[in-house]
Amino acid sequence: MSTKPVITLLSDIESALRQQISAHPEIQTMLTDQHDYSLCELIEKMTQANLCDHPLFLKLMRLDAARCQLEIGLYGVCCDCEATIEAELLIADPLEQRCSNCNNQFKREHRQELRLNH
Repeated sequence: MSTKPVITLLSDIESALRQQISAHPEIQTMLTDQHDYSLCELIEKMTQANLCDHPLFLKLMRLDAARCQLEIGLYGVCCDCEATIEAELLIADPLEQRCSNCNNQFKREHRQELRLNH
């Protein structure tokens, strides 16, 4: 699998997330300077500001995980069972971390937790 299209796609996702972050007042108040924050720095700043449950934080974490997987040659591999994640899942969500079987099991196991968060 060629990684260049995936790198481009993840970069586009990162750009979109950075635009959403820059437009979000709650997050912008913690970014006091014009520093170009890395993903890790953004994650750290949001953690320090107790924004770990914020949807943008969760997307940043998933993006960071996808980038790490790409760097070590495991992009598209399920984080639970290590099977190949179905292409249609990665097309629908390039940040997907689980195959459909593990994703369904994860959702069943965390159904109560998911209900409490919404």
